[in-house]
Amino acid sequence: MFETQMIFSFGLFSLGLYGVSSRRDFLRIFFSMEMLLNSIILMLAITAHYLGMTQNIVLAYMIIIIATLEAAAGLIIFAAANKITKAVSPDELNSKGEV
Repeated sequence: MFETQMIFSFGLFSLGLYGVSSRRDFLRIFFSMEMLLNSIILMLAITAHYLGMTQNIVLAYMIIIIATLEAAAGLIIFAAANKITKAVSPDELNSKGEV
């Protein structure tokens, strides 16, 4: 069961890494970053459960808080960039020389 859960969390991590590296648009990048953080939280929770370590559970809660703040900040940045430039893709922002 441990191996199956770790393979699942590694799969989530791989999908998130692919989403971040493909750079299609801001929302996909931020959702992929959330997927990366959630897979790490899952790995920590699985390890804490099987090894009986309570420190990992506290660390997992801290990562959940950071992920929530990151998502809120990312959506604010996306809304501001979209309002200023009307662009959705990071490549379009770089080619316009703005933001």
